[in-house]
Amino acid sequence: MKTKQKIDTVINSFLVVIGLLIILSAVFKYSNVKIVFLSVMFSYALLNLIQFILTKKSKDYEGLYTFLASISVGIVDIFFSFENDNVLAISLMSWVSIMSVIKFIKTDYYNDRKDKMWKLRIVLLLLFMLIGIVTSISLNYSDNVRVMVLGYFFLIHGILELIDPITKYLIGK
Repeated sequence: MKTKQKIDTVINSFLVVIGLLIILSAVFKYSNVKIVFLSVMFSYALLNLIQFILTKKSKDYEGLYTFLASISVGIVDIFFSFENDNVLAISLMSWVSIMSVIKFIKTDYYNDRKDKMWKLRIVLLLLFMLIGIVTSISLNYSDNVRVMVLGYFFLIHGILELIDPITKYLIGK
């Protein structure tokens, strides 16, 4: 496995762990949605900044763009109250929209390089968008349920992110 694939696998595994931790926090009745969402955004930003720094030589800017998107949404959301269900839904949908553009840029990069992975990336992008929309629609329940829904969203997102480096590794064998 190449160094970039190893780093991507480790970072994306942390994303799965973050999703699991959110689900566990909901199970243990922790329901401060704002703290959970901000923690995820800042953790996600930090992980992607580390990923970008460690894989800088590969000239892959997806980590940097993801860092900027996550930190921006996190900073903006500090000033909002999440008492209204729509604020969290709009914040999440904004993040999903920005991330979709970033993922599409990476897909276009694969397509330009005649890498067949672009087909998989399109499927993963469409799944990510669909899950983001469904999650945003499902955020109008109690705070505990909202935390649980966010946990499942970020767990699935982490799994979707893991598919790319693992597939590259398996194709390379």
